[in-house]
Amino acid sequence: MKKTKLAILLGLGLASSVAFADDFKLGYINVDRVFAEATPAKAIQQALKDKYAPQQTELQTMNTNIVNEQNQMQTIASKANSFDKLPKADQTKLKTLETQYQKDQGAFQQKYVAFQQGLQKSQELALSLLMTKTNAILKDLSDKKGYDLVLTSNQLVFAKPKYDLTDQVMDKLNAIDTSDIIKQINNPTPAAAPTAPTAATAPAAAAPAAK
Repeated sequence: MKKTKLAILLGLGLASSVAFADDFKLGYINVDRVFAEATPAKAIQQALKDKYAPQQTELQTMNTNIVNEQNQMQTIASKANSFDKLPKADQTKLKTLETQYQKDQGAFQQKYVAFQQGLQKSQELALSLLMTKTNAILKDLSDKKGYDLVLTSNQLVFAKPKYDLTDQVMDKLNAIDTSDIIKQINNPTPAAAPTAPTAATAPAAAAPAAK
């Protein structure tokens, strides 16, 4: 059988020659585009946003309270050069605020860690489930159209557009039902509660960026 050779440029600058049969059929997909533009991917992103929006709002409220406590302490402390020179009423109020600040700081940090861990776990689960469905589509496409090898665009240095299977994959992916994925995202396996750092080592509160 007549053979052709395809030179593949590797990341380390090395080149190797791989022999393929004339009837060898290959294709590639742009995974980043699939997960950014496919209808199921957008539905999953919205489901994640809806699920974690209440926690994010709670964290932002907690952060606002902590900032207000900081401002109050600074206002009281600015009345004198040292704590001892403050009026007794202000000293008492400052101590109370400091205690509440440390307590709120620790609570914020604990909830923030749980929020980040939960979001990351849900994102990883969603990606895994969506990838499983995408791979099934690719397998079906390969079986029906005789593809011997399908790569991702990230694995390629160059490929002609005629080998791009992204649109075909997205058409089939857009037709699937994602309710099972969203159900699993909203009802994950319970995880152990994260350990919160001590108040003394807790970093300054900061509102988490919107996802």
